[in-house]
Amino acid sequence: MALRRRGRCARVGQTTALKPSLVAVFWLLNQAALPAWAELQESIRTRHYTADHRPGTTLLASLNRHSPIRQDGQVFHAYTAWNIQWNFRWWEEGDGRCRITSNRTSLQAEITLPQLNTGDPAVRRRFDLYLLALRAHEMEHVKIARDYGRRIDEGILRLPQMPSCAALTRAANGLGESLMREAAVAEREMDRQTEHGARQGATLLGD
Repeated sequence: MALRRRGRCARVGQTTALKPSLVAVFWLLNQAALPAWAELQESIRTRHYTADHRPGTTLLASLNRHSPIRQDGQVFHAYTAWNIQWNFRWWEEGDGRCRITSNRTSLQAEITLPQLNTGDPAVRRRFDLYLLALRAHEMEHVKIARDYGRRIDEGILRLPQMPSCAALTRAANGLGESLMREAAVAEREMDRQTEHGARQGATLLGD
């Protein structure tokens, strides 16, 4: 029976920095509203857990025994956690109207993958192929996170001027939260279409 895996995302809430003092500095320096700019920063790292393969056991059994990724009574071999945070600044006019002047969105992702200790060349070759497929599937989760991070980044920057900075803040955070929910749906759909990576080769069916 094939091991059914799933990639999940860990989404940490959003950060909004409102800094009237910085707006005042901008005004003193330039005496005018500055052009808006956006930036997506990302940090992607990989961590490993070690699985020892014993002669006479299957690769599947070895990975199942050593994997720390367990959920709902099931064992998984890889995992992707990510979070997106956004931080915007605004310009407030004398009459209270407010618009975004800059936005910085960051994506942090961590992929957990196995590494195998084995003296069996055939098992090593099988594992190496499986690992490539695992990594490719987890990178699909990262890609979804990256795409939605950019959409959040650009969407906040494109928000129109609003009657107050409070209204602008609600709109920016509402946009980010809505897109985060869309990202979760997109991940579930990707897992459904790929059968949690099995159709991409991330399966040990028959092992």
